[in-house]
Amino acid sequence: MKKIILLLLFSAGLVFWSCNKEQSIKTSLKKIEKLESDVLSSITKIEEYRTSLERFLIDSPESEYAPRAWFKLAKLNEVFGHYEKAVDYYTNLATLFPEDPVSGNGIFNLAQIYELHLNQDKKAITAYQQLITLYPNNKSIIAAHLKLGQLYCKQNDWPNGLAVFELIIKKFPENKICDDLQFRIADILEHQMKDTTKAKAEYQQLVDAYPGSPWAVRAETRIEQLVFGGEKNEN
Repeated sequence: MKKIILLLLFSAGLVFWSCNKEQSIKTSLKKIEKLESDVLSSITKIEEYRTSLERFLIDSPESEYAPRAWFKLAKLNEVFGHYEKAVDYYTNLATLFPEDPVSGNGIFNLAQIYELHLNQDKKAITAYQQLITLYPNNKSIIAAHLKLGQLYCKQNDWPNGLAVFELIIKKFPENKICDDLQFRIADILEHQMKDTTKAKAEYQQLVDAYPGSPWAVRAETRIEQLVFGGEKNEN
């Protein structure tokens, strides 16, 4: 009798476990289907958003809000990896509305696309130069300078790279990156351009201008190395 009861309880347990498992599977599937529905809905909304922007530009091409529409279309394509289309929209924005501040933001994004996604450094350099020249008050102006200097150095164009880094220090002396750039200038002079005299002077400039910077400690070490290295060479 006990065995029969145990078997019945075990069977009931299996049925209960089986029902719970089936219910769990159904719940998981419903969640997946809900996610699928949300994704399809999002795709539809994105397409509607894109179409609405394009229609706005057709209907109101000279509106004061047109630059924002161009920028939003460009950004939408950029986000989804349609870089060539994004380039076209950013370029049109800058061409049609050169005096609108949002065009400066577009040019910075354009330069980023050329540099980071299309591997077209020369076009990126041109775009950064355009931003610096035409939109000196843009929020990304320091980043544009820095990117420009880095691209010059990437191409081993050390004189232009140095010129840009020096310009950043001159134009934005209170920026926290200046001590870093001062060290980089000296390092380039020492190791890339082999001008140890100027390098030593730039290291000393770092020590004098930024005495509390960790870069100043490294600069002092470099100065000692250059001095003692020079004395050894003379001997």
